[in-house]
Amino acid sequence: MYNEPNQPPQQSSGDPPYGPYGQPPGYQQGGYPQYGQQPYGQPQLQYVGVGLRFVALLIDAIIVGVVAGLLSMFFRNAPGVSGSLTAIIALGYYIVLEATQGATVGKMALGLRVVKTNGAPITWTESLIRNLLRIIDGLFGYLVGAILIWTSPLKQRLGDRLANTVVVRRPR
Repeated sequence: MYNEPNQPPQQSSGDPPYGPYGQPPGYQQGGYPQYGQQPYGQPQLQYVGVGLRFVALLIDAIIVGVVAGLLSMFFRNAPGVSGSLTAIIALGYYIVLEATQGATVGKMALGLRVVKTNGAPITWTESLIRNLLRIIDGLFGYLVGAILIWTSPLKQRLGDRLANTVVVRRPR
């Protein structure tokens, strides 16, 4: 009936099968992982800051810029058409590549990818949300996005925060 110090109480045959502090069977100290943390046994995500994301953006901007230059040559008498097509293609480039590959060409070149905060691949919905909000993040030369990344523990810009995504290094 009496226990040694620092020992959990002994259960009698009529007691329910609960832990020493009334926890249900199978309960572990610490419970579930916190927001943005990986479950036990999975590698920790390495969040990417402004520097590498900016380099990836430059690579992507060169690709989109080449396409924009070609469109402006074809539509030299209709700059509105050229500009509209460039905007649609640029937005589509980011949405399609991130939804299907998890990264744009710039991110792939640097070994980065976009995932959900739990490490799972993103869906079309997350890609659409994060890239439509790129318009706001890109204000003032991406200063808005950079400030949000600098102030976020998970290094998320506005689009990442609302889509529950993060940019991470690919595991080697």
